[in-house]
Amino acid sequence: MEERRHFFAFIWHASFLALTMAFVEVNTVLPALVLKAGGNSFSIGLITAITTGIPLLVQIIFAGLLMARTRKKPFLLLGIYLRVFSLASIGFLLRSDMTGSLLLLMIFLIISIFSFSGVFAGICYTDLLGKSIAKNRRKFMAFRQIVGSFLSLVGGYLARMVVSKIPYPNNYSMMFFIAAFSLALGSIGFWMIREESSEITSYPGFWKIIKSIPATLKGDSNLRGYILFTNMTGFGLILIPFYVLLAKETFGLTGENVGNFLFLQMIGMLIAGFFWGNYLHRKGFKKLLYLCAIFGSTLPILALLLSKTNANLYMLIFLLTGITLSARKMGFEGLLIEISNNENRALYTGISGAFNLVTALLPLVMGMIIDSLGFAVVFVFSSVFIFSGILYLNRIKIQEV
Repeated sequence: MEERRHFFAFIWHASFLALTMAFVEVNTVLPALVLKAGGNSFSIGLITAITTGIPLLVQIIFAGLLMARTRKKPFLLLGIYLRVFSLASIGFLLRSDMTGSLLLLMIFLIISIFSFSGVFAGICYTDLLGKSIAKNRRKFMAFRQIVGSFLSLVGGYLARMVVSKIPYPNNYSMMFFIAAFSLALGSIGFWMIREESSEITSYPGFWKIIKSIPATLKGDSNLRGYILFTNMTGFGLILIPFYVLLAKETFGLTGENVGNFLFLQMIGMLIAGFFWGNYLHRKGFKKLLYLCAIFGSTLPILALLLSKTNANLYMLIFLLTGITLSARKMGFEGLLIEISNNENRALYTGISGAFNLVTALLPLVMGMIIDSLGFAVVFVFSSVFIFSGILYLNRIKIQEV
């Protein structure tokens, strides 16, 4: 009975989180906002690094602090409410008279708070999920993705209406206010969870944790393989905002375009959720990520080809990114849980984030590399790296279904 209540609580949060992220989607909405506010290719790289990669580098610090805590739920709620505050702050900021470089700077600063608090909350979330839902983990991952994708689609449709019908900056301001309210509602789910206190027999301290990383990596080939696979496939994740930049430079970028990109991505996530969920139930996390890598490696090449056609056909790339993102969201977190246990899960989450260097650092220079070498060279090399990640996925040994 208790696990059923926990299952519902996590689904409640996941549903409202999906609705939230549809309005502030990091791969479409935020890059479009930055471009609208006067940003360039470097700005796209910076916002991508802030939202996707850089916060992961400090996961090990958060993990070290949280390992000593017998209960993670209070810190999870703290992270969520910091995110709510950040979203509302952006909403107010866009209603102000601030423009130009100062507006961009404030957006970057507040989104940084949003992202860092998300990493802090994420470590607690993964630990709490591993303890609270043990028997139905695959069922939960699939069900969460399907329900979340449906609400993302609803949110994407509403966001599409807002961003295309209401003039800038009021459209983005409204979306951030809606996102803040939705995330606050989602936090109610965690108040329903009764967390068991973990037994902390010893706590080595932060610097001892740092010093233990080499031995931890040496002693667990699964963790090494997971980190390498995450880095190689990270190329696909950081490229998505640059698909928006390619669209802007090729076809122009209107509010209607942004709304269509977002909506198609949500449709892809919803449709794929049913297929991936069934596949996950039958084959497991590892084989799901195998297909994710193969599919994801084709997208950069396809984006180049579709950019030679017209804007309507190019929009299909965002439908396909939604399909890939759906598999990523189901697979990566679940695989990390499977290669860890209740005692080392927070540490493993921190280590994997700290070594996620591709998604953390590459976006900072990706814009400059594209400016120098062009989209074609960068996209082709990224495709090769993504596909190569399969070599490291194969090294991960878990019990197959």
